[in-house]
Amino acid sequence: MEIKNNNQVNNGYAGNKEDEDSIDLKKIIFKFLRHWYWFVLAVVLALGVAYVYNRYAVPVYEISSSMLVEEENKSTPFGGGAAGMSQNIFEGLGGMNSMQNIFNQMIILSSTPIISRTLDELDFEVSYYAVGRVATSERYKEVPFVVIWDEQHPQIINADFNLTIEPTGKLQLSLDEEEISVFSYSEEEITEKKSSYAFSKTVEPGTKISSAEFSFTILLNEQFNANATNDYKFRFNTKSALVKNYRNNLQVTLNDEATSILTLTLRDYNVKKSVAFLNKLTEVYQLDNLEKKNENANRTVQFITSQLENISDSLNVSETRMESFQSEHQVLDISMQSQQLLEQMRELDQEKVALETQNKYYHYLRDYIRKGNNQELETVIAPSAMGIQDPLLNSLILQLNELITQKSSQTSIRSDSQHPTILRLNAQIETVKNSLLENVNNIISQSDMALENLNLRIRRFDAEVRRLPATERNYVNIERKYKLNNEIYTFLLQKLSEAQIAKASNIPDSQVIEEPQMNGTGPVEPKTMMIYAIGLLLGLGLPAGIIMLADFFNNKVVSQDDIEAITSYPIIGHVFHTESEKNKRTLVLDKPNSPASESYRAIRTKLNLITKGKANPVIAVTSTFPKEGKSYNSVNIASSFALLHKKTVLLDLDLRNSKLKEEFGLKSDMGVVNYIIGKAGREEITFSTRHPWLKIIPAGPIPPNPGEMLTDSKLLDLLAELREIYDVIVIDTAPVGYVADLFHMHDFVDANLFVVRHKFTPKMALKTALEEVTKHELRGVGLIVNDIKLGKKNYNFGGGYGYGYGYGYGYGYGYGYGNYKDDGKSSRKVLNPDEVK
Repeated sequence: MEIKNNNQVNNGYAGNKEDEDSIDLKKIIFKFLRHWYWFVLAVVLALGVAYVYNRYAVPVYEISSSMLVEEENKSTPFGGGAAGMSQNIFEGLGGMNSMQNIFNQMIILSSTPIISRTLDELDFEVSYYAVGRVATSERYKEVPFVVIWDEQHPQIINADFNLTIEPTGKLQLSLDEEEISVFSYSEEEITEKKSSYAFSKTVEPGTKISSAEFSFTILLNEQFNANATNDYKFRFNTKSALVKNYRNNLQVTLNDEATSILTLTLRDYNVKKSVAFLNKLTEVYQLDNLEKKNENANRTVQFITSQLENISDSLNVSETRMESFQSEHQVLDISMQSQQLLEQMRELDQEKVALETQNKYYHYLRDYIRKGNNQELETVIAPSAMGIQDPLLNSLILQLNELITQKSSQTSIRSDSQHPTILRLNAQIETVKNSLLENVNNIISQSDMALENLNLRIRRFDAEVRRLPATERNYVNIERKYKLNNEIYTFLLQKLSEAQIAKASNIPDSQVIEEPQMNGTGPVEPKTMMIYAIGLLLGLGLPAGIIMLADFFNNKVVSQDDIEAITSYPIIGHVFHTESEKNKRTLVLDKPNSPASESYRAIRTKLNLITKGKANPVIAVTSTFPKEGKSYNSVNIASSFALLHKKTVLLDLDLRNSKLKEEFGLKSDMGVVNYIIGKAGREEITFSTRHPWLKIIPAGPIPPNPGEMLTDSKLLDLLAELREIYDVIVIDTAPVGYVADLFHMHDFVDANLFVVRHKFTPKMALKTALEEVTKHELRGVGLIVNDIKLGKKNYNFGGGYGYGYGYGYGYGYGYGYGNYKDDGKSSRKVLNPDEVK
């Protein structure tokens, strides 16, 4: 990294705000590219897993058909016009009883009773499977055998019978399960459970295979091929499990609210089996709908037939009596007066027959309403069937029939439950019944009055008939009774014919628009391309997520981005790690022309910019914690200036953990501490090195009060004296993460170098230390990244430093930053308080 001007050095690199987002994105991309091999490996593995899944997953197919369901009642040939009935005479008989709305039909189509009835007509209790080299697939009527099972005998359910058909036609049957359930189809319950059940047998086709747990016969069919692979499986299913499965997999949807076309969609493992189910489902639904429509018509026919049986006997008696009277009295005709009386009485009798028929219907209706049990109600015979054209009565009965039909369509809810829908329908039915009962009572009262009036008029004519001659009078009465019975009989025959015609003309309120067929050209599951896309995304996302998480949970400085995210102070140098130079602090003095020394030449150049070319600069080197390479870098920075033939002094002010005495092999214990306490002069504490331009002033003995010594005025006098003598002063100070020694002398320091060790310095500690540096306004702050390890995972520092040289150091600190304890490992003398005084 280059330092372009002094302002950038002192203030850090804030960067261009407009480019921050693009820079961050580039950093993230570069971070991912450094780990490209992990992405490649993850993508290959993920796509491999996706391939295996697609290869071995059982395909699921989607089959659909559409059906038109009528919402409104259709008209019939018996619909009335201006001269006919205002309502269809058979409305309510079942002819046009399509009262359910489209949403009710959607529920009915997927209801348990309809699906159960559908399965009753299909042989789905036995499932057949073909065993292949890759996967096992379900078959339907595509196997060379059929299982004939005994419905009265228990069977093992949800367990696979393995069947191998030999070329000779023999059957090898086996079953090996850890646990089995024995199910009784007659009692519809599991009767026994067993563990570790095994069975194996070879039989001829047609042989009954029976035990206490199962009983069936296997027959071969025309699809048997001795040269083909004949490995199969079959299993028994319970009715309840099949109903539950098809209810869950069947969807009935409304294409458009503006239409009444329903789409039936079924997902299953076998297309032909699903097509058969949907075909049978629509057939059963239409048959159920037709049966409900014929229900009223059947009751009407039964009602009229019972009336015909009663009147037929009376008609036969009247006819026989009239024939006998004519034969006995030789009467062929009657007088004009008698004919007039007979005609008038016949008209009155017709009115009476009509009124009595209607009156019977009213009483039937009242008895029906008074039953008072909403759970057992059936639809009501329509008034129009009896020739009654009362608009209010017709309307009320129509409402009642609609409500009863709605209630009966709630097949998934018990009729005696407290479900809100049932309670609402019961309340509505009760309201309509009350209105209907009030209306019927009024009609019956009116009907009784009309009949009484009609009977009075008939009695008047009877009196006139009694005044006729005896023979003629008797004949008139006989003929009158015969014609009355004959007209009643004819009327009922007409109504019976109309009811039978209406029943015969009934058709379901639905029709199939599209036959069941598979959607698309293949299975809908597994979604091959989507699985591969998910695999690709996981292959890219998992390594990215792991890298981001590792970066998030890592609390050490591992990249230049980590430092730039913490501070804007510039990085002025990168020092690389090599094992070849391990344990040598004086790298620059020992091998001044080595590539590893180039790092310190670059640091030396940037220090000239930081100090603005100031004469006799004072350069302090510090760090966050011990063992970050602070002393190592102090020695080599001082050595790099000495190589320029500049008089350089290395001043050790790390009074707690000084190592320079041992590093340079000094015999004397004299140092800065001796100078401060007045027991030595500058010349006595200054020592020469093997390089003539580099001098060293060690810390001296360990004082009991290092913090107070660094604030002593004699230290300032020493710095001033050194400025006059030396061209460059390099100070090795204590880590600022532990003590604040550096901040006591910040006015006399021209450049402050902060050492950060790669993969060692904690980010939060570094941030806190640099915040203190900013708070105390230290001048010329620059960062040195130390001990950078090059490799596949460690080349993200100092993009320009591509060589593979550096250093390694193996020193450690023997002393902490608390009270010193002599452990016998250091050669430094420890001063007592009296010596300091």
